[in-house]
Amino acid sequence: MRRLFALFGLALCLCGLSGTGCRSTGEPSAAHFAAVEIRGNTPGQISAMTATVFQEHGFKATEPGFDHLVFEKKGSTMNEIAYGGWMGETPVWVRVKLSVVPVAEGTCRLQCDAYLVQDKGSPIEEEKRIGSMHRGQYRKLLEEVARRLNPQ
Repeated sequence: MRRLFALFGLALCLCGLSGTGCRSTGEPSAAHFAAVEIRGNTPGQISAMTATVFQEHGFKATEPGFDHLVFEKKGSTMNEIAYGGWMGETPVWVRVKLSVVPVAEGTCRLQCDAYLVQDKGSPIEEEKRIGSMHRGQYRKLLEEVARRLNPQ
């Protein structure tokens, strides 16, 4: 009986811990995926350079805008294996949603969220947020935008 009580207590603790995330307080949710701060450029300049960088990396703009942009490209073979259908009739797509957010005088944050999209364009289209362990490749794209705008 004592062992059963201990197992129950352990299970309860694990459930409690799984409900709490590794989230910092006070940060915008998009900052948890990928973001960079860019100084000395207008939101329009940042958006234009973002479009250039993402297009050079195989993305196509689906919602070009001034402070909100969306880019997509066909997913990789690994995306297809992990998230696509077994028959391969509908490819998996990568969708990146970006925002340019003014944070101070002359400083903007370029931030993004990335998703894997199944059944793109259909009534049952589904976006699955890409996990934070894959944020590095998107952060590199954002850093490339910042570097091109402010080469040093």
